[in-house]
Amino acid sequence: MSITNYSVVRLGGITEVTVTSDLSGTIYYHWYRYGNYLGMSTAATWSFYLTEGEQARVECIDTNDADFDAVAGAPTDYPPTRTIWWTASTDSDVDKYRVEQNKAAAGWETIGTIYHEQTRWEYELETEALDDLTSYQFRVVPVDQAGNDGTALTLAAEKIVRRPDSPDFTISFDEGTTKVTFSAAA
Repeated sequence: MSITNYSVVRLGGITEVTVTSDLSGTIYYHWYRYGNYLGMSTAATWSFYLTEGEQARVECIDTNDADFDAVAGAPTDYPPTRTIWWTASTDSDVDKYRVEQNKAAAGWETIGTIYHEQTRWEYELETEALDDLTSYQFRVVPVDQAGNDGTALTLAAEKIVRRPDSPDFTISFDEGTTKVTFSAAA
């Protein structure tokens, strides 16, 4: 990897990352968020959306190889989210799917609803950021047109181990001493 610098600008929910490479010629930039492939560009800048207060780990691999295998060459990371995948129910009257999570065995809570489409056979939902070192279980409940729950697809519980969020901090400047102080945010 020849990336020598990352620069980040955030305006509202849009975050723009710019990198500097010491490669020359045509450079292909492969962009990843938590190790998941976002895409390739020949521009050294990538923009994406983050919700208020959300953090993300973004990495870029630069190469002169137009045939670079972005999946095999992906950086290793431990994302804070999970993507729940499931196939369509075979019941003919399914209206929607309710996706629920059970955090630390505290009970089921709905985290999303996806409406059933007759021509679709596969569905997915990405969770919000999950807490590090916490056990989670997920399930997908098909709901028929009358509002009745069908048989749920329940996934085994797993303990989330991920790279912890960066700490929040504040900065203060003392004009008398001309010193800058970084402190943990309250």
